[in-house]
Amino acid sequence: MLAITGHIILLLALVVCVCCAGAFFVGTRKGHSALIMIARNGVFLIAALFTSAVAIMMYAFVTKDFSLKIVAEHASKDLPTAYAFTALYADKAGSVLFWGWLTSLFVAILTFQKSKTHEQIMHYALAILAIVMAVFALLVTVPLNVFEKIPVPPADGFGLNPLLQNFGMLVHPPLLYIGFAGFAIVFAFVIGALIARSPSAEWIRGIRRWTLFAWCMLGLGNLVGAWWAYIELGWGGYWAWDPVENAGLMPWFLGTAFLHSIALQRYKHYLHVWSFVLITLTFTFVLLSPFITHGGIESVLHGFVGSPLPPYILGSIIVTLVGSLWLLYIRYREFASEDKPSSLFSREGAFLLANIIFVIVVALMIAGTVLPRLVEAMGGRKMALEREFFDFSCGPILLIMVFFMGVCPLLGWKKASWHSMKNKFAFSLLISLGIAVVLLISGIGTWYAVAALICGFPLFTVFIEWFQGTRARHFARSENYLQAFSSLVWSNKPRHGGFIVHIGIIFITLGVIGSSMYDIEKTQTLNIGETMTIQKYDLTFTNLDMKRDLARVNASASLSVSRGDKTIDVLHPQNNYWFRADNYYAEVATRTTLADDLFVVLAGYDREVESVTIRAKVNPLIVWLWIGGAFILMGGIIAFWPDRKRQSQIAHVSSAKPAVTDEDDDIERQIRDLRLHKNEPAPEMEHLRCPKCGGEHKLTDKFCASCGTRLVL
Repeated sequence: MLAITGHIILLLALVVCVCCAGAFFVGTRKGHSALIMIARNGVFLIAALFTSAVAIMMYAFVTKDFSLKIVAEHASKDLPTAYAFTALYADKAGSVLFWGWLTSLFVAILTFQKSKTHEQIMHYALAILAIVMAVFALLVTVPLNVFEKIPVPPADGFGLNPLLQNFGMLVHPPLLYIGFAGFAIVFAFVIGALIARSPSAEWIRGIRRWTLFAWCMLGLGNLVGAWWAYIELGWGGYWAWDPVENAGLMPWFLGTAFLHSIALQRYKHYLHVWSFVLITLTFTFVLLSPFITHGGIESVLHGFVGSPLPPYILGSIIVTLVGSLWLLYIRYREFASEDKPSSLFSREGAFLLANIIFVIVVALMIAGTVLPRLVEAMGGRKMALEREFFDFSCGPILLIMVFFMGVCPLLGWKKASWHSMKNKFAFSLLISLGIAVVLLISGIGTWYAVAALICGFPLFTVFIEWFQGTRARHFARSENYLQAFSSLVWSNKPRHGGFIVHIGIIFITLGVIGSSMYDIEKTQTLNIGETMTIQKYDLTFTNLDMKRDLARVNASASLSVSRGDKTIDVLHPQNNYWFRADNYYAEVATRTTLADDLFVVLAGYDREVESVTIRAKVNPLIVWLWIGGAFILMGGIIAFWPDRKRQSQIAHVSSAKPAVTDEDDDIERQIRDLRLHKNEPAPEMEHLRCPKCGGEHKLTDKFCASCGTRLVL
């Protein structure tokens, strides 16, 4: 009964999606408000139907209803309830249902956000999103039936893959799907603006925070996936340039480029067409992810076997790419001519160069991912590009990009003045170069010196920007330094939130360089009381503990970790034999410090003689990957945080009824009246713009609160 009910609900969702899409298009074109209202209510119905289908599926997992094929294949009587969701998206049909459900929730939230400012764009966007949800409903009802039944239900299910019974798998896939669903909202909104012939200033205001949200979730999803691979797979690494890994990273790179592009459009009228192209490519690569995971491109590490979905997904990719670019082509002549950067040596030029670099990296990644399959399809031998291809092609470009992040904050709009930036540039570069030389002379390592130069320069640039801005607020407003710094960050949240994100990326780069260039590995068999030494650590085997339950046999080794004559930790690496999987799976033990990770795996054991085979690895600086992720999350939250004061100021100015509330406003009014008397044009919004960061200030301000630059009237 559950299977039939769930299948009917999804078929009904498919019908409602198609009807809503048609109603939105027709109602918007004809101006039929009643039809649009019906379609808007239909969106909430779609979300309710998807939620009902997922709820039925969760009930089947919790009650262990093995009459459903998906439950029998991915659950068992001893499966903890916490992993019910994990079991859902571990299935090829279940993952699509989960993705479609998240998308339906986001579409309902978008519909709930009523806005008279971009109402027409919203309706076209909802029509596109209804089509997207219809595709999800179609995939889990026609080529795959997520509620498929088994004629003779087994007494127990096969069980969930032990590798997926980990906290990382409770977080990693949902974050990716949330990011993918978020970018679907962004794509639909931008294409809706293209259909409605709306200017960029209108749709950017409506979609900037959605873009930040999707970008942040997708980035964190990739990072949590790397963390899961590091602690669960037992190989001591976190990234292997696997096609599925690339499928999650490529749309994030393109989304980063799009985020920079709309930030530039927000301040300057640049890159209008380029933004449309970027979001189209971003969503296209979002769709490429399920194409890869469902077998469109073979995945060595993970993916679904025997999925019938690749032809359907490939068709969706082609329709999305061709349809969007065709729409852009027929609308191109209607665009107002956009400004051109007056100089590449400016913040505009830096944003443009950053976008080009991101696109080049994605082009290299997709070439390395797809090229082997194309060669094989054309009759060539089966091949796979090794990790070295990506390391040597993408790695140097990304390192240059990180170093380049130190230049961007120094550049002003239109054309940067070397006189105004040379001191900051020289100071940051000299400090970084000095640290690099010291590391090189000390013999610690060449790559550590490179890391100090590449990561130190942008890091010190941000710190100097913050110091000067804080000092300016301290003297201008008599705030203490802590309050001045807090006010500085909060005065321009997108800019300073971006700085914090850049710091996170710098830390991640530091972790990648340290763990990739200076990791040390050693394998040794130990009897009780014997010791193995790896770098500065001594590992002494003290005990082997064996346990057995209904699901597995657990072996746990106790290793005393010492440095010199001092015991600093006790690690317990484990090795589990899972009966259902008929295989061994290691549970690693780590000791983490800011300097390095001691990574220990119980590779084998002999119960009779109580000996163990230990594989130990020292990964320098790897913790900075996870610290960098925390900074990215913090910076994203700050940039995402709504600026109520700024919104109220914009609304106040647009009302054309300025109220004089204090002395500064009275002075500003007098200056405005004087300008009008002399027939002089007032600055935009009757504010000064900082020549460096573009921030808006009152005519009476002497210093920019964001960057500390002296303002000139």
